[in-house]
Amino acid sequence: MEKKNQLVFTRSNAAAKRKFDEAITILEYSVMLVELFGLEEFNNIIAGQLRLILCETKNTRIKREKVTIDQSLIKKINPNPRLFPIKDSIQMSNVITEDIFDYTKQRIELKLWRNQIIYKTDIEGKIQEIKIIDFIKETANKIGGAQAESSFPNKSIISDGHTKIMLIGIAKGLFKSIGRDYKKHASMNLSHIMQKIEQSALGD
Repeated sequence: MEKKNQLVFTRSNAAAKRKFDEAITILEYSVMLVELFGLEEFNNIIAGQLRLILCETKNTRIKREKVTIDQSLIKKINPNPRLFPIKDSIQMSNVITEDIFDYTKQRIELKLWRNQIIYKTDIEGKIQEIKIIDFIKETANKIGGAQAESSFPNKSIISDGHTKIMLIGIAKGLFKSIGRDYKKHASMNLSHIMQKIEQSALGD
């Protein structure tokens, strides 16, 4: 039986594990700064870290064949990561919440997870669907200032307000999938920041 809320780390070099831990910590701080302090500039950090951890790919050629190599950090520390699936009710998303994933179900492998539909809407009588991987990559490009051509059928398919909620929802889903207690770590991170501020004030 699967052990819930636990990511088993298999053979991996220390550098990859350290880089993964750093990316998770950056993600935690960024979610906390957006949630608690309204610093929405950190949404671009959340999107970038989610892409780095979950959706980083590289196109290359092997024997003249075009090949896409998965370079996601989570794959470098665990060759077969599994994450909680999207709730069945996440279909027509007129009301967006960060409660996206179903933590009562078995976790699923990364490729299947990335290709789940996270958002569906009706634009001019046509149903438009967006996969997790496309949402993360597109959002990271858009708010990170990249000039890459949009893969969305409509550039305004998701509002900025919805984007913020969905980014936080995906990040929290990732935390739960790897057994990371976000609330506990957010409290620790906040205490760390306050301690540094106090030390700085005393130094003045």
